[in-house]
Amino acid sequence: MEYRIERATNKEQWKPLRQFIDDYHSYINYSDRPSRKLYWTVYEDNQIIGAFGLGSCFHRPKAVSSFMEEHNLEFNEVANNIVFCLANYKGKNVGSQILSLCRKDAIKWWEEKYGDTLKAFQTFILPPRTGAVYKADNWKELGSTSGGKTLVTNTVRKVDYEENPDNYPNIEIRTFKNGQTRYLMRSFKETEPKLIFMHLNSVKLINKLLA
Repeated sequence: MEYRIERATNKEQWKPLRQFIDDYHSYINYSDRPSRKLYWTVYEDNQIIGAFGLGSCFHRPKAVSSFMEEHNLEFNEVANNIVFCLANYKGKNVGSQILSLCRKDAIKWWEEKYGDTLKAFQTFILPPRTGAVYKADNWKELGSTSGGKTLVTNTVRKVDYEENPDNYPNIEIRTFKNGQTRYLMRSFKETEPKLIFMHLNSVKLINKLLA
């Protein structure tokens, strides 16, 4: 089996990626995020078998902030693995192979797009899933979140807001440093406790990939 990953950088690449996430992720649907974001489509012998996505990190709960302090990690040096979904593959040990490919390309793309060195990754796993694929890739389990209410931010398309502004009474319009204007809806929702995993990138690997 031949595995490859493809960066999603245009509308033609985004459409099948979004559909794959909605069809196969067990507890997440695709949602645009007002943060940094990088997505890859995963292929096995030219057939789509997965999606991988990164966003801005969370520096809470305490286990995460302590890990970041211990390793001198700044907010923009950590990426949150928001989506890792695989389906309909035929090979063995696919998860750890793809995770390794995505991590390595993420270091290069993160620096290309945002100008920051990507020194670590984090992810949050909803039980009863155990994060076995991350453990196989040497991610460290830090514990779990407490669950409860959390603030969720979703991006609304400008055209949708302008056509039906009454549907978005609590819209927040923000212009970011890069000049982009985003239409944001914020709400609280109940969340279940999730397992926390983090992975440090070695200095040797970073220097090799960014050389």
